[in-house]
Parts: sequence; C-alpha cells; structure tokens
Amino acid sequence: DDDDDDDMFAAASTSLSTTYSACFRRRRRQEQQQQHQQQQQVSSDSRTRKTNLRIRASSSNEPAKIQETYQFHSPGKVTFAHETEEEQSKWTNCGISHVGDVNEDAKVKLGVVIGEFHDQLMNRMLEDARLSAMAMNAEITKVVFVPGTYEAPLILENMLMDDSLDAACVLGYIEKGSTLHGEEMGNTCSLIFKQLELEYRKPVGMGIIGPGATAEQAETRVAYAGNAIRAAVRMARTMKSV
Repeated sequence: DDDDDDDMFAAASTSLSTTYSACFRRRRRQEQQQQHQQQQQVSSDSRTRKTNLRIRASSSNEPAKIQETYQFHSPGKVTFAHETEEEQSKWTNCGISHVGDVNEDAKVKLGVVIGEFHDQLMNRMLEDARLSAMAMNAEITKVVFVPGTYEAPLILENMLMDDSLDAACVLGYIEKGSTLHGEEMGNTCSLIFKQLELEYRKPVGMGIIGPGATAEQAETRVAYAGNAIRAAVRMARTMKSV
C-alpha cells in the first residue's frame, strides 16, 4: 500500500509540474508577444514622427520670395517691451534707441560686391538687394562682380574709400564642400570685412550664404541680400548723425 501511495504521489507531482511548466511557457510566450507588439508600435511611432519631420522640412524648403518690406530690423515695425506703457517707467533714466532711428529720410548710397559664381542665385540676390534698398529710400549706385568671395576684400576696400558711397554690402554663396576650403575662406573674409568696416567707419552689410550651405539651403536664403542692405542702410543713417 505504501508503494502504491508513493507511486500515486509521484504521478500527481509529475502531472502538477508538467501543468505548471506549460502554464509558465504559455505566459512567457504571451509576455514576449506583448513586448514584441510594443516594440513594433514604438518603431512605427518613430517612423511616423520621422516622416512628419521630413514632410515639414520639405514643405519649408520652398524658394525664398523677394521681400520688399522687412518686419524685424526696422524701427516702428515691432513694439519692443521698453516701448509699452507697462515697461516704460522702468527706463525713465535710460536712453534707449534703435540703430537707424535718426535721419530716417536721409538718402543712403550703397555699393555692392557680389560673386560671379552661382550666377542664377546671385541674380536673385542682387534683385532682392535692389528692392530692399528702394524700400528703405536708399540707392545702389555701384555693383562690382568678383570671381568669388576670396576676391571681395580688395574691391570692398575700394568702395569704402569712395566718398560718394555711404555703405557697402557683400553678397555671395560659399557652398558645402568635401574639404574645409569654404570654411577657411569664409572665416578669413568675414574677419577682413569687419576690419575694413572699423577702419573706414562705413557700414558693411554681410549677405553671404554659408559657408557650408547646401544648394537647398541657399535657395531658401536669398533674402540674406535684403537683410544685409537694410542693416547697412540703418547703420549708415546712424553714422551720419555721429
């Protein structure tokens, strides 16, 4: 009888162990399936986000339109905090002005140094510069095309020595390349431009796209030309009052 009881107990234990193992394996498979589904969902969500980002990026890469007015760097277009009734009292003992506030009707004459390379892009930038000058009651009276940005400093210096010009702008495009040539050229020339501006005390507008800009980025940055013109005109009017 004892032997029979032992056999029955062993059989029951084996059956219970088998049942438990089967349940454990089934539960483990379910957990793995859930984890796999969650990973697939996360991966799907990530792909969706990346697709949406690409869509937004592509929709924002439309060719820049020529801007005839400027909303950010022109006094009177934007109300700054210190100009509001709530904030004015904080600045009663401080003089705050914006470059270009004075001599707003003064006629400013500009020279433009522009690169020959990438001629189609340069044509659009020069037109943007012309329209921006007109909108600011200024006039571009001299334009000199140079082979590239590296040749601009010497011509720029000649313009700054010209008493008939109040300011100058440099327009160009330093594209992204496989070497650091463009970066070196951009760093060198931008430093020279600023040194010439300080030496001759005439504003120099910086309308160079890059360095390191792709063709797609350049297409959306044609308005750099107009921005440079507007900044130079405002600076020139301020310098006339100094």
